[in-house]
Formats: sequence, structure tokens, C-alpha cells
Amino acid sequence: MKFQCSTKDIAVAVGAASKVVNAHTTVPILSNVLLSTAEDGIRVRATDLELTLEHQFPAQIVEPGSVTVPAKLFSGYLGNLPPGLLELSGTPTRASVKCERSNYDFHALPPDEYPPLPSAQRGASFAIDAKRFRDGIGAVIFAASSEEARGAVLMGTMLELSGDRLTMVATDGYRLAKWETELARGLGEEGTVKYVVPSRALAEAARNLGNTETVEVSALGPAGNQLAFAAERTSIVVRLVDGQYPNYSQVIPSQFDRSLRVNTNALMASLRRAELLAGDRASMIKMSVANQELIITANSDTTGNAYEELEIEQTGDDLAIAFNARYLVEILSHVDSPQVVMEFLGPLSPAAIRPGEPVEGQQQMYVLMPLRQ
Repeated sequence: MKFQCSTKDIAVAVGAASKVVNAHTTVPILSNVLLSTAEDGIRVRATDLELTLEHQFPAQIVEPGSVTVPAKLFSGYLGNLPPGLLELSGTPTRASVKCERSNYDFHALPPDEYPPLPSAQRGASFAIDAKRFRDGIGAVIFAASSEEARGAVLMGTMLELSGDRLTMVATDGYRLAKWETELARGLGEEGTVKYVVPSRALAEAARNLGNTETVEVSALGPAGNQLAFAAERTSIVVRLVDGQYPNYSQVIPSQFDRSLRVNTNALMASLRRAELLAGDRASMIKMSVANQELIITANSDTTGNAYEELEIEQTGDDLAIAFNARYLVEILSHVDSPQVVMEFLGPLSPAAIRPGEPVEGQQQMYVLMPLRQ
């Protein structure tokens, strides 16, 4: 193969693809990205067999074909090139690059060894505004488990579709994030569908597709066990998690009998300071709600005592409850609202956290389990 292109275009495409490559793979070809010619440019593909990303960029094709190159090495090289034109010539064993007065040869592996694209057979599909899609992913995936011991299901995020609505849910068993919105195009007559998507794949989708206009999502394969996300020149295909997602609605209390409204940034700052003196592994801080005030305390035999006082709008009876400060701060950092509302049922029941001023067209809620004092 042989083509000419902008150094910026190829650097962006290979850089995005290289993030999919597993640095610890034992299969040599999976350490490479595949470059192949298309009708109007070059396709760059990377995969770890669970997640496949393909990005297309414009190029002048001199000789059609394909070549594979080491992902991390090639991405690093391209990222240090000046703006200009690049010429690449590829064979099954070598990729030669010319850029101005710079000539490089990279060892390659035969492109016919590269894994083929996942099945193109499409099932249920829907479309969502790309910015809203990115916002939703950012609002929930942090709450998914990062521990393999807790199972692949909890490391994923559930996408639940019903008619024209999408609900995203992530939980690690201690906290839960839930986000809802309307779709640009719903499922139509498909009814309700649930997908458990690896959270890492959603993060890649948000990073690569979030700045476009609309993201098209389709189930793939005869069993519908893959999901494809596509927008403009980029597509991501991911293998879905096989397993039953927990019934998250059972975790959320059906009603609350007391609440508080407080300045989001002030609460986060107080929690961060108090956490410094929380002496146990659970980063436990205690919250006391009374007389339109919130008092936050933390105690440790080795570090000292913390005391924070905040003005709040209190509804309902007084309350004393304890939380993991780190979990609560992380939730609050994903609430894009000047004020936050916290709702309670009792000192040992899950609490709900919501934006004080919700974003139009979106519903966002977090549930956090309290700690025993």
C-alpha cells in the first residue's frame, strides 16, 4: 500500500486507536494497529478482542492495500511530527514513512493475521444526541466497580431502553449512579431492551464520539451480544457483558421523609477537609442535620478532630448519619449544579443525592449507602 496524508489526521486517528490496545497482550498482532485503504481515505483499526475502534481519515491513495504497525511506537512517532504531509508505504513486514527530510522504517506484521471486524448483522438500534451521550456516560461510569473480584457485571454500566427513553445505571454495591434522557430516535416497537456494557468501552465512546452531533447505536450479531457506536468517521464495537444486572430499583427507597439543600462547592470543600482527619479506611465522616445547619465531623486518635458547619435548607426531622467521605465527594464532583439536594429515610437507609437545578431533558440521581457509626 502507499498513500499521502496530513500528519495531523493520521496522528489523531492512530492516537485514538492506540488507546484501545492492551499493553500486556501476549498476542503480538494485537499490539499493532491496522491501516487499510478505503474509497475516500484510510481506515485505522485497533482491537483487544473485546473492544474494536475504527477511525477513518482523508488521504490520497497511490496504491491500495493494508499494513499493521506497532500502536504505541507509531503513535508516539506521529505525535512528534510537525504539521505537514506524510507519505507511508507498507508491505507485510515493513512500514516506511517519509515526512519532509525524515525517513523511518517500522517493523510490521502481516495484515491478514489481524482479527476481522465483528459481525455486521444489525438488530435493535437507536440514536442519541452526542453531547448528551457524553454527559450521561461521565455522570455514571465512575460508580461502576473497578475490582475484577466483584465480577464483570458490576464493572459494566447498564443501558436500559424503553421506547424513547434511555436510562444508564452503574453501581459497585456501595453507591449507585442513575441518569435518564430522551433519545433522538427510540427503539420504536422493540419494547424494553437492556445492555450491560463494559464501562471502559463507554469511556472510549464518549472520548471519540462525544464531539459529533449524533451517535448511532446498534446491536450486532445473531445473538445481539455486541453493540456498535458510530458517528461520522469513527465507530466502536464492544462485546457486551454476559450476566444479569442487579435490580437497581430495589436499592432506591420509594420515598424519603427528610432532606437538605446546600451549596455544592461548599459541601465538597468541607468534606475534603474533614476527610483528611478521618482515621479509618472507610474515610468515615459524620453528618448531623438540625436547626437548618449541617455539622460535619471526623475523629481520629492519630490525626485529630474535624468540625465543619454549613447553612442549609432543612426539611423534615433532624438526622445523624455517617458516610464514606471519598464516595460522597466523588458523587458531588459529578453534580453540575450550584446546589445539591440530599434526601434521607433514616441513619441506616440509603440516601439519594440529586442536582438542585437539574439540566433540562436529563434526570440525574445518586444513591449512597451510609456507614454504621
